[in-house]
Amino acid sequence: GGPPPPPPRPVTELVRERATEYPLAEAVAWEGGSVSYRELVARADAITGALLASAEVAGRPVAVRMASGPRQIAALLGVLGAGAHLVCLGTGDCGEHCRSVLDDVRPACLVLDGEEPGDELAEWFREDLGGLVLDLAALPPATGPAPEPVAVEPGHRAYVVYTSGSTGRPKGIAQTHAGLAQFVTWFAGEFRLGLCSRMAQWAATGYDAALCEIFAALVSGATVCPVPERIRANPDKLGGWLADARITVFQTVPSFARELIREIRRQHLDADLDGLDHVLLAGETLPAELANELTEALPRAGLVNLYGPTEAILATWHRVSGPVHGATPIGRPIPWRQVMVLDEDDRPCPAGVTGNLVIRSPYLTLGYVGAAAAETEPFRPLPGLVEFGIEPGGCYRTGDLGRRRWDGSLEFRGRRDLQVKLLGTRLELTEVEIALAAHESVAQCVVLGQADADGLVSQLAVYVVPTPDGAPSGPRTWRAHLRRRFGNAMPPATFRTLTTMPRNNGGKIDRRALAAGAPSPADAAVTGSGGSAGLDPVERDLAVIWAQLLGTRPASTADDFFLCGGHSLLVPALLDRIEVRFGVRPLLWECFANSTLGAQAVLIESTSRAQPVEAGVSAKRQAA
Repeated sequence: GGPPPPPPRPVTELVRERATEYPLAEAVAWEGGSVSYRELVARADAITGALLASAEVAGRPVAVRMASGPRQIAALLGVLGAGAHLVCLGTGDCGEHCRSVLDDVRPACLVLDGEEPGDELAEWFREDLGGLVLDLAALPPATGPAPEPVAVEPGHRAYVVYTSGSTGRPKGIAQTHAGLAQFVTWFAGEFRLGLCSRMAQWAATGYDAALCEIFAALVSGATVCPVPERIRANPDKLGGWLADARITVFQTVPSFARELIREIRRQHLDADLDGLDHVLLAGETLPAELANELTEALPRAGLVNLYGPTEAILATWHRVSGPVHGATPIGRPIPWRQVMVLDEDDRPCPAGVTGNLVIRSPYLTLGYVGAAAAETEPFRPLPGLVEFGIEPGGCYRTGDLGRRRWDGSLEFRGRRDLQVKLLGTRLELTEVEIALAAHESVAQCVVLGQADADGLVSQLAVYVVPTPDGAPSGPRTWRAHLRRRFGNAMPPATFRTLTTMPRNNGGKIDRRALAAGAPSPADAAVTGSGGSAGLDPVERDLAVIWAQLLGTRPASTADDFFLCGGHSLLVPALLDRIEVRFGVRPLLWECFANSTLGAQAVLIESTSRAQPVEAGVSAKRQAA
């Protein structure tokens, strides 16, 4: 409790202080070259001067669309030095997402590093939005004294980042200079960043994690090491790069860390990474099995589980100091953040009881910007609570679920939008993913709820990237593994094998992209685990019926209806379709006793001989 401490000075001032103390220290290391703190500040000053001479940018957003590297980092400092706030875009951002962001935030200037002929985004920005495009590659050499940086207040905006939000439309989230400076100074102190540290800048441009990686290093005198784009998303190359770049602090997401650690072991790079002091994981659930695998493979690196929404930058942290059993805790709040577990009536939940995670802090976002500014429900006040010097209302309702453990630490329990109700039972999709990911043949997996024509979730759609080590895999193996874990509670599921998971620019698995391409239960062609080669006519027709009901086409006559995702409530529908197609109706118990494709085909043929089809076909068959 009590009022917050005086906010730290803006990151631009802190970086300049490091440049004065250590002018020749390596600020940015990139592709074998490096830039000193003195050189970095000089480049930033030149960009500040160009911005101030070109437009009125103080207090306004300025978009930076540049590749990672020293020139981009200088541009970030230059924009902040001009009193503007940042909107960062990657060089690959040129589609509708990028236009939507620019149209929403309306920046005063778009900063590029070499405008390519036919750059449609730059032309659209000039002509349709009337904005100024500043090409750093065309700037003349700076002359005269460096401009004086524009003074900013702690409560002024430092940046706006855009997330896809629940609707798919980019949602702008603003953060203040005080919020950014408080977080990165805590980060640098807690994870021992300093002159001899080398921070990997892995997060993609456009995400607040990238800004935090950059400025946490620079405010502490450490070296920023941007990961080259050709390496960033490739775990088979990244392990060697981490060793060659002598990285001491590396931050990523758990699903990518799983791939990376397997590559590190396969390439026997463990000993080459002895200089790695900290591995920080954020953005996704950290399974216990992965936490244990990482601590075993990298015993000298401190493993830290970080949690928090973009609205708070991050909210909690937990050092993994021993074997993890069950869920990996998300730990305790970062200084000057309070994380509460509340019930539906905003009352605190007792230890062990799952509730809604709500964050209070003086360093929360100021709110959404642009089209999303009217969305205030997540910031709805908590009446009667005055802490950290905040009047009632200084809170953020995350939409996440959690519970407090017996030792006071917090445990993440998933998101409300990742819970589905299937056959009357509420199911947490994250639990299914964690269970399946523990199988030796699974490199990555994602589980989505699959709705029927009535909008009700009728089964699960499971996407799997198998491991390349040749371990037994496939839908039959994975279903058996899940049934051993969940027993009869395991709902019907269809499986699709992928070579790689789609990821967004932040490195997280893109569930929206998977959902957009998810097959409907009646679409057997795209979800099938095999074709119909080798099947006789009855078996082929029966396989089509299975595909319509289960969303997966059986691969052989040995495939089992229930192992392919069927359940007892689907058997009457199966009998109805058999009667429509074949004109016979086996008994219910016979379908349970003969559950393979081949056995059911034999059952249809034997029933057909015992029950000759009448001259007049059934009304059901006529309707079909």
